[in-house]
Amino acid sequence: MNRESGSVISAVSGDSVEIDQSAVRSVDAERVELRQGAAQHVRGESLEVSESAMLSVRGSEVRMEDCAAGVVLGERVTMRECSSMLVLARHVDGDTTSVITPAAAFAFGLGAVTAMVVVRRLRRR
Repeated sequence: MNRESGSVISAVSGDSVEIDQSAVRSVDAERVELRQGAAQHVRGESLEVSESAMLSVRGSEVRMEDCAAGVVLGERVTMRECSSMLVLARHVDGDTTSVITPAAAFAFGLGAVTAMVVVRRLRRR
């Protein structure tokens, strides 16, 4: 088990990783626990994160409490008092605020396609 506390770390990997009050660029482990930390990329089978900020999170079982994340990918995601840009999961539990919801993604895609059609028609003239 790797255990880091109170420092800035470039990359951490292993079977089980616990990080407290630290900043990490990349974490790759079977089981990850991150408390009061910041990370760019977190990847693992089982993730437990509390009071932390992450850019991207990917795992089978993701549990987050009082966190902020850019993108969360997982099989089963549980979020309590969290905010994120995008959550892609088979099953999501808890209360989360996501910027890109399915309705917003559909509206953006429809707007992009409409804009492309208009631009193509204007170019033909």
